[in-house]
Amino acid sequence: MGNNRTPTKISQLSSRALSLAAALPTTETAKIARWLYQYGSLPRGPTIDLDFGPGDDPMAVLGLTPGGKARRKLEATYEATTYPSWISFSLTLTPTLIQAACKLYVSPRPEALATSFPVIAETFVEMKVRSFKVGRGIEGLLRPDKIIAYFDNRSDLDAVVNTLCEKLDGCPAQGVPFTAEAGLDGLLSWGIDPPLNTEALSWRSWITKRLAHEIVKVRPSTGNLAVAAALSGVTALGVNTAQWTADKCTFSGEATS
Repeated sequence: MGNNRTPTKISQLSSRALSLAAALPTTETAKIARWLYQYGSLPRGPTIDLDFGPGDDPMAVLGLTPGGKARRKLEATYEATTYPSWISFSLTLTPTLIQAACKLYVSPRPEALATSFPVIAETFVEMKVRSFKVGRGIEGLLRPDKIIAYFDNRSDLDAVVNTLCEKLDGCPAQGVPFTAEAGLDGLLSWGIDPPLNTEALSWRSWITKRLAHEIVKVRPSTGNLAVAAALSGVTALGVNTAQWTADKCTFSGEATS
């Protein structure tokens, strides 16, 4: 995607997602955006159900059910809040109205969660990560962006990345499309969310909607023409499509109020 370096796992995932989305037989932007957003989630099947169990049972694998070992440790430092799709942890002194500057995606494959999550949780506690969330239920743990941590600055994020690279070396990665690779072959990646007063709530929501919009604009063209149009369109907005990075200037003109 615009450079001569060896493609990373995440850039390959992103390219594949975009190529497949460009061939979808629809002109509905919302459908294409949703498909792009969900790309990279693993399919649910009997083996997964057997390994993880129904409802909130999968959280027991991580030790995150009420009374679980990891949850007890986290709740000594964080306030836990349960949402339909997430369990969120925030430092008790974190101002809730101050937006994080950047976010870290940690994307182990589901079969690696039992061993990797305690390491991830311990690292977040030790390094005083301001907040993070974990996908809830089987669907939450099958999605690529199953663990997301939030930071006030890149230096704090990079410090956590360096520590996790040492502790999680060899952990099998799922990888989060349309994010900036940070280490361990796609296990770690990062992004910047749009400002709070924009319609899109997250970086991946924003970028997948923009890509879908550009694909639909050139219909009935599909294939390489649609992919090129999508990449050109978001590049014009300031997105680096080789690394899937942006800065706050990228979101200028996005305010809804």
